[in-house]
Amino acid sequence: MSAKKFFISALVGTTLAATTVQAKTLVAYFTLTGNTQHAAEIIAQKAGADLYQIELITPYPSDYKEQIALAKKELSEGTLPLIKDLPANLDEYDIIFVGSPVWWGTIATPVRTFLASGALKGKTVIPFVTHGSGGPDKSFTDTKELCKDCKVRTDGWSGYNNLTPGLESWTQKMLEEVQK
Repeated sequence: MSAKKFFISALVGTTLAATTVQAKTLVAYFTLTGNTQHAAEIIAQKAGADLYQIELITPYPSDYKEQIALAKKELSEGTLPLIKDLPANLDEYDIIFVGSPVWWGTIATPVRTFLASGALKGKTVIPFVTHGSGGPDKSFTDTKELCKDCKVRTDGWSGYNNLTPGLESWTQKMLEEVQK
């Protein structure tokens, strides 16, 4: 075989191998009631992804009324609460599903901190939310606004409380579309 034919054959083989490598996926989420965690676990299982729970350095008060008051204050003042360390290997992930409860029509402040950190630059971010009423409202567009220099999908998934209809098929569709 001539050197020219060998080079072309090797190049084609390399290209084919590169296209079969699956992107590494992470599911990052914040939860207070367990609803968003439930959805995150379903997505992680379907996607074969790792899980990362966004946690506050100083947790919210255990009293529900105090939680609501503090969360509402953070949103109205634009405060971003401090969260625990990001995964050390975050740079290894290509696709990151980001889950949040919906608070007053947008994503929770700990998720806002995670997105605004700049650590997701260049990554594909796919938001999903859980809510008690009202739907996702501005959650998906706010995710895009906060996650500068990311490829954010604005066709995220939204579920009522802990109900997850269509979540597995949506996850599969997102993975197929972003890995094209």
